[in-house]
Amino acid sequence: MLRFHSIISPTYADGPGSRAALFMQGCALQCPGCENSHLWPTDGVGYLATAQGLARLLVDTDLPITITGGEPFDQANLYDLLYAIRSLDLHRHIIVYTGHVFEDLVKTGRHEILAALAITDVLVDGPYIQALSSPDMKYRGSSNKRIIDLQATLRRPAREILGRGPVLLDWSAPEPVRAEKGDLRTASPFAARLAGAGDRKPADI
Repeated sequence: MLRFHSIISPTYADGPGSRAALFMQGCALQCPGCENSHLWPTDGVGYLATAQGLARLLVDTDLPITITGGEPFDQANLYDLLYAIRSLDLHRHIIVYTGHVFEDLVKTGRHEILAALAITDVLVDGPYIQALSSPDMKYRGSSNKRIIDLQATLRRPAREILGRGPVLLDWSAPEPVRAEKGDLRTASPFAARLAGAGDRKPADI
């Protein structure tokens, strides 16, 4: 089961264009100044749903999908949700927002995290830093957050994924959404390559 707060559809604030946004409930990071502090608690707060049920609600919007929070990677079965979305619509564009840094997620070596990254199009990473926030900033809470094209990043050799850093997108451009769609058939090899980049071996997916 996943714990979530709400689904907003359409929204124009959670990534370029018109999107459906899922707000997860619960965040252990609790960045100072966060505008979504009401999404921090988990005990008895929010709604519970299966990955399949949430995926169906999101896919039925017929919109690109954003998963935010709260902290999506606090949900142990985030991968199950992403897999369910891809099973219903392989080519649906998916953005995931996280307060974690991409390199730190890779270095965990946790198979469910690596597999989730492998079938996500875009990751917006990094903690919210209030001093780096601006009301004129599009789609990011603070300027330290990076917009990562995960599929382009994962095409790099494993030794370069952390060494050169991820491939970044520019969301200040007129049509900024660009990323190849995650493929369920390649999730396990991509996860294995990510694990190699972090010097950890994940369990079979």
